[in-house]
Amino acid sequence: MIVVGRARDCDVVIDDPTVSAHHARLRWDGDRIAIDDLGSANGTFVDGRMVSATRIRPGEEVVLGRVPLPWAAEKMRAFLRAGPRRTTLRSSTLRGRPLWGRRFVCGACGTRGLLPPGFDRGELVCSACGAHLVLGEDRGDPPRVRAALVGAGAVLTLVLAGIMVAASPARAEHAWSRLGAWLGLVNEPTPTAASSPEEASIRARVAPLVAASIDAGHPRTRNLAVRIAASAGGPFHVEQVARVWSHVRREWRYVSDPRGGEYFATASETIENGLAGDCDDFATVMIAMLQAIGGQARMVMVDGDGGGHAYAEVCVDASAEDVARRLAAFYRSPDAPERVELGDIHYRSDGACPVWLNLDWNARAPGGHYGRERWAVAIHPDGHTETLAPAAGDGAIGVVPEEVRASAAPE
Repeated sequence: MIVVGRARDCDVVIDDPTVSAHHARLRWDGDRIAIDDLGSANGTFVDGRMVSATRIRPGEEVVLGRVPLPWAAEKMRAFLRAGPRRTTLRSSTLRGRPLWGRRFVCGACGTRGLLPPGFDRGELVCSACGAHLVLGEDRGDPPRVRAALVGAGAVLTLVLAGIMVAASPARAEHAWSRLGAWLGLVNEPTPTAASSPEEASIRARVAPLVAASIDAGHPRTRNLAVRIAASAGGPFHVEQVARVWSHVRREWRYVSDPRGGEYFATASETIENGLAGDCDDFATVMIAMLQAIGGQARMVMVDGDGGGHAYAEVCVDASAEDVARRLAAFYRSPDAPERVELGDIHYRSDGACPVWLNLDWNARAPGGHYGRERWAVAIHPDGHTETLAPAAGDGAIGVVPEEVRASAAPE
């Protein structure tokens, strides 16, 4: 739930005299957003009609007093990212369970992050919105959140008794919990042991650095992603992936990491440097920019014939046949950034996503061939890892069947 109004304690503050102190409340109701007028002086309007309570789609024309609802505001974007997929849970049955100190969710903006090793009590600052989060343990009451005012802005103090086990761990990384007026517990997967020595090493040394580098909420990252994807507007779709990938690859300049170690630059830093870096920087930029426009992506770290390598994969919620056809049509359209003849796509697939589309920079378009891999480990933006089946080379994983290749081939 999110409250919009003129008062400083609102989730989204609109400094306009026609907006009441606490003007309207929005919350997810199934696949729609329920909006309630909170007794405002000048009314809430949806498509020009005054309403007291109704259900809307994200992005509909909503006016509070005389001011349009700012759908692009940071906390509105966090609310939209949370989506209708998973409800926030409160439960006293977790009393006494140990806190798993690896992840947190900012109650102010919904950003997920990793706790420092061994951290189970103290204060954190959210890197996305700057809110001060105080983490501790509740000794008697159910998990709760209380608010405290610091200066002119509201910050949230998180008091957690444990972590609720997700009903579907395979999809847990894709399902943001809905944020209430008070944040209760968030569904999280139970931490599992690494499935391979490579995953154990990457989880311990690399994953926290990669997760910290994916700053999808940074204005520089989001603004570039939005400008590129705007020409293929609408809800997240594969044509937006193609536009972002083609732009970044066309402008990319290869620069090695500093001698003596791996350096994980943030996506915004790489963009500020004019899109320059190595393979993991390219993957980080792709993941962050696609997240910024509503996508889900991950970094895949591999050991192959050429040594260590990293690339991004993006989840496309469509059949492989549909993805192949749409990419082929996109790259032969008159307004395509470049003309590329596509015959098939290459991807992974699992229970969480039908098409994890390969976004390696070595390809000529999204869905290019995989190289031969000895092992492969995925790192998701929330920092969790998984061991993947390594590609055998020449796109052996997830090649679209022959009948689909024909449908995707340029006419």
